[in-house]
Amino acid sequence: MDLSVNQRLERFLFEKKISQEELRIRLGLKARQQVSNWINCQDPIPDKHLLSIIREYPELNANWLIREIGPMFMDQKQLRQINRNEYGFCEDCIDKEKEIALLKTLLERKEYELKELYRESGKLEERLSHYEKPEKTKGK
Repeated sequence: MDLSVNQRLERFLFEKKISQEELRIRLGLKARQQVSNWINCQDPIPDKHLLSIIREYPELNANWLIREIGPMFMDQKQLRQINRNEYGFCEDCIDKEKEIALLKTLLERKEYELKELYRESGKLEERLSHYEKPEKTKGK
């Protein structure tokens, strides 16, 4: 069954439970009828709006939408490969690296605080031992 781009868009919206109004708003379209005209195959979808749809919904397989090649949705591994930045890291990886760096900083801070507390407790134990010694000698 050969579907048009407009029909594939309609199918994608149905599968993702995205309303025509939601798509219109996300694309910044003014005319309420515009998406409906696409879905009803009354107007072709302009290229600039196809690109916007693909950018707005990265899980949508552009090859499927435009040429009906492959599955409708990209799997997560494919998305990570596509969404790599100029340094070769996916956006999720960058976020995780930032989170790891933050956790390392927090851990270092807690380790420092623990060292300070151990040092303080050592001083307190030393003071306490000075007070306990005279009492032990008195009892002998």
